[in-house]
Amino acid sequence: MHRRRLSISLLLVVGLSLAACGVPNSSEVLTIADSELPAELRLESTTTSTTTTTSTIAESAKETATTIAEVVSEPVEIYYISANRVVATNLSIVSPATTAQVLAALVSGPPSGEAGLGLRTALPENLDATVFIAKGVAQINTSAEFLTELTPIDQRLAIAQLVLTFTRRPGVGQVVFSVEGEFVAVPRGRGDLAKPGTPVSFDDYASLITSASG
Repeated sequence: MHRRRLSISLLLVVGLSLAACGVPNSSEVLTIADSELPAELRLESTTTSTTTTTSTIAESAKETATTIAEVVSEPVEIYYISANRVVATNLSIVSPATTAQVLAALVSGPPSGEAGLGLRTALPENLDATVFIAKGVAQINTSAEFLTELTPIDQRLAIAQLVLTFTRRPGVGQVVFSVEGEFVAVPRGRGDLAKPGTPVSFDDYASLITSASG
């Protein structure tokens, strides 16, 4: 009888132990607090943030890659010939317009198109001339062929072109002519001659000016 009770007691103990160690039938998810976890499992998470800086360079590149300098020009009053008279024509020349540029515009003749229609120049294409400006007087030095190769009327018109054009430039009020360094007499607009070394002015040739439509 004693043995039987002991066997029943052992069976009860074993049964209770198995019940305690069995897998629970509940499907509920249990949340375990961090404080209840072992120290090995409580690892602090480390967050690494990477900041990427994107620089927008498209616009700045357009501004700094290639800078094209704006070409500035200025209007220059050039006198050409129309029916044995002289006509004022405005040309745009790169600023600041030099005496060499103005002389080249006279020699090369009027512009193409409507602006130069019916106009010509009496200055020869092979004109060898230099212009020096001092104290308001422009000295135009040429070769001997400048006058000898022109007819008398074209001589007067060529001188008028030069005088009227250069006296319209800032700082120039008179013009004197020389050939290979020697002062020479030149015809005025009225037909008389200015003595060698005598400066001539705009007014000396104003009688030859006509309008473009005239």
